[in-house]
Amino acid sequence: MGNCCSAAGRATEISVASPRVVLGYWVTSQGQGCLRDVALPAVGAKDCELTAIFTGVSKGTERLVGMGRVPAECAEPMACRGMQGNMQLPVLYGYSFVGRLTAGEHAGRSAFTMHPHQERAVVAREHLVLLPSGMPPSRATLFPNLETAWNAMWDAELIAGERVAVVGGGAVGLLLTFVLQSVLGMRVVLVESDPLRRSRAARLPWPVEVIDPADLPRGTFDAVFHATGHGEGLQLAIDALGFEGRVLDLSWYGTTKVSVRLGGRFHYQRQRIIASQVATVARVHRAGGYAARTAAVLELLGDSRLDSLFDAPIPFAMLPEFFARLYHGDVESPCPLVSYPNS
Repeated sequence: MGNCCSAAGRATEISVASPRVVLGYWVTSQGQGCLRDVALPAVGAKDCELTAIFTGVSKGTERLVGMGRVPAECAEPMACRGMQGNMQLPVLYGYSFVGRLTAGEHAGRSAFTMHPHQERAVVAREHLVLLPSGMPPSRATLFPNLETAWNAMWDAELIAGERVAVVGGGAVGLLLTFVLQSVLGMRVVLVESDPLRRSRAARLPWPVEVIDPADLPRGTFDAVFHATGHGEGLQLAIDALGFEGRVLDLSWYGTTKVSVRLGGRFHYQRQRIIASQVATVARVHRAGGYAARTAAVLELLGDSRLDSLFDAPIPFAMLPEFFARLYHGDVESPCPLVSYPNS
């Protein structure tokens, strides 16, 4: 795997000795990471090679992976395409890669694929999502989280007129408000405890009511989406439910234990907690499969309002410093974007 090094410091050495080796971001130990060599496989007849333009960081999941908080029973389902190493660390991880095809009939076109953070990647052609002409590659990094939001909308099986709230103003929570407003025309209540996040959410270019948890009406909502990653947020979502209400829980807690109070209204109000996870298409839409969901998300990505979720990109060479801050909870941007040289 090689020693940690800078993107600039080893480029000449590798390009002469082994052109099939690139740099990627490795989590080396709990809360620590660096740029290390990644060996590229040969490009087979059914493969494509891409040069990275942008990768997206999924803050919640990648923080749990980087802190070594993946339960052993989740190691296999949490593995991503192109991953090297394992969840016991070290590991090369990530799943939002947008690159430019280097050869073949689509040479020069941009495509999304699920892949770790690295300079170039070789992937099976069937795992590519070609981007429409004119779509900014940066926006396409939202694909995985937008799929998560879309799938949660399907899981909720919402009915016209229902009262809906989203607890948590991170990437998934913000994208949920976008999906529910854009697709169903709902004006959603977004609940966020952090004042800076509330301020950002209130400036979104789509309608959303943003409130502090203290102002959330209890016992009134038909469906509440939970996306904070914390047990306190899940309890708040439960408390907000009315009769026969349901919580759609999108949070993944890793090894963190979560306690909630179910001894009060939860039972006699016939309430439900439903796990919503993107790896499986929502039950009532399963016949259409992944292709139908991909097409729907790709169409939504044509909306330029989504660009409001980005801050200035992080240069690839600065990823170790960025992830060090992420592991300590010191990253404000909801949808961190990584830029690559010569992109």
